[in-house]
This record gives sequence, structure tokens and C-alpha cells, in this order.
Amino acid sequence: MSEQTSEALRLWFKRVEPLYPELFNTAHAICGNYDQAEYALRGAILEAWAESAEVGMGFREKLRGAVREEAFDQLKQRSGEVDFTWPGFAETGNDAIQKQLNRESLENQRILMLRHGVGLTAGRIARITDQSASQVRSVLNRFESRCRRNLSGPERSRFDALFSGIARRQLAARAGVPHPAAVYRAFEAEASRLEVPEHRLSRVVFRILMFLMALVCAVLLWLFAVLVQAPDVEPQSAAPDRPGATVETVQAAE
Repeated sequence: MSEQTSEALRLWFKRVEPLYPELFNTAHAICGNYDQAEYALRGAILEAWAESAEVGMGFREKLRGAVREEAFDQLKQRSGEVDFTWPGFAETGNDAIQKQLNRESLENQRILMLRHGVGLTAGRIARITDQSASQVRSVLNRFESRCRRNLSGPERSRFDALFSGIARRQLAARAGVPHPAAVYRAFEAEASRLEVPEHRLSRVVFRILMFLMALVCAVLLWLFAVLVQAPDVEPQSAAPDRPGATVETVQAAE
């Protein structure tokens, strides 16, 4: 792998780092297991790189979507029992919500995180936790109603936003997240085999050529339309009768 390629990988990975804790914690909440979450994180980063994901408005959402799908794949491929290592909620900063969270089981806390933090539907949470969708909805509704009883009036009306903010901050926490250097080394080794920079260049060149070809076709179609258009020819008017012409013709005949 060339030095230029190594530098490109480092620069790209640096743009991932601000989202790095959220990506791992999302995978950890879905998988429930630390090692599988780290594997899902590495797979998501590699997939985003291989698909030439550029930093922009959709960059974060692309990574979030990739890590969710990689974590789901880990669950599908799971064989046998694995250790459940997800730690649950830390201190939330809201007394009423924290007291209620402390009363919830770790599995219920995971359901709350998957709904309010990761943003999954009750049906998808049910498949992850081996429960029915109605059971998941029951956990969510009970927690919300119990919290609302202990919240102030203004807080009750904005419970969803309040708790979603708590869950998102928990996802962004760096405590317990694997060191980025270890994940980067694995990413660099895999990405170098994919030869992604050349792949990116070929895709850019292909897009430019396609654009130029489309432009040339548009110009040719326009020229063809101009050339085949029938000209507006005005009908020739009949020549006026010239009396002198008849006289001259008669005289010539004589």
C-alpha cells in the first residue's frame, strides 16, 4: 500500500472519529455483546469506505445505517449463547427519569435505548430481544407513564424529546468504547486489500464520461432537430401580366 493511500485512509478515518462512540454504542445496544459490536463497527466503517462515502450531509446517516445493518447481520449469524455485556444507562442528569431507569431491568433499559436512542420500531426491537411487539410497546408505555407522573408540567409535554436527548448523549459517551487506534489498524488492513482509492477514481472518471456522453447526445439531438425541420417556403405569386410582353412576342414571330 502506498504512502499516499495510507494518508488518504487516515484522513478519511479522522472524519469518522467524531461519530465513532455513537457507532460503537449503537452496535453494542443492538448486539448486546462487546466483541460483536466491535466487529460490526469495523464492518460498517469498511463498507462506507468501499462505497466511496464522502463527507457531506448524508455521511453521518450513511454510517449510522451501515452500523445498524452490520449489527443486525451479527445477530443473524450468531450461533449459541454469547455474553451479554451491554452496561445499561449511566447517570442521566434527570432525577425523575434516573429513578425510574434504576427500577427497570437491564433488558428493559436496552429496549428503551433501542427505541429512543437508536430509533428502531417496536417490531424490530422485538426481533432483537426475542419478545413480541406488544411486549415491547408495553415496556415503553409503562416507563413513559411512570416517568410522566414524576415530571413537572413542562417536562411531561416534552418527554419524548427529553428522553431521546438523554439516550443520544448516552450513545455519544466514550466510556468503554474500544480505542480507535485498534479499529483503525484493522480498517487499514482491510481497506488496503480493497484498493479503494483506485476504485474511487474509476467511479469518478466513469461519471464524468457518462456526463460528457449525455451532453454530446443532447447536442446531436438538437442539431438533428434543427436540420430536419422543414423550412417555411412561401408560395410563389403568379407573375403579373405585362402587356408589353405579348406585343414583343408577336413582333418576334413576324
